[in-house]
Amino acid sequence: MSNKAIQKAREVSQKYPGKNFPLDIEKIAIEEGCEIVTWAFLYPVKEVKRGPFIGIAAGLDPRERRYLVAHALAHHLLHCGNQLAFYGLQEVLRYRQEREADQCAAHLLIPEEELAKLGFAPFWEIAEHFGVPEEIATKRITEFATEEEKTGWDQS
Repeated sequence: MSNKAIQKAREVSQKYPGKNFPLDIEKIAIEEGCEIVTWAFLYPVKEVKRGPFIGIAAGLDPRERRYLVAHALAHHLLHCGNQLAFYGLQEVLRYRQEREADQCAAHLLIPEEELAKLGFAPFWEIAEHFGVPEEIATKRITEFATEEEKTGWDQS
């Protein structure tokens, strides 16, 4: 996993202390220079990031909307200016950037310190506490856990 994505999420968390959960990710995105636009996208489009603009499909569940804004914000913070297409490498680059954005978004919405306070809660409880889809809570604990978290969990 990308240490860059986790580090960027930590930087943003430190920049905006005293947060309550679920996190107001839209406010943070605006503070970071993004403009969020709700749009009647056609299926299957749910989110589009172009320059400082984050387009979010109208009518989404609030948890999904929060995650998609965090995902687009992660692209804004990590991949600004990386919209070039390279022959043969485009899919690999796109996959890596999507994974980094997913990881960063999961850590933005579910920071280490706050997650540690919950202990060994079930995925649904973590999702409820942080206001994210259960799928994101599951990925945060499984695929996107830090080495420190894994070590701590193994010792418990």
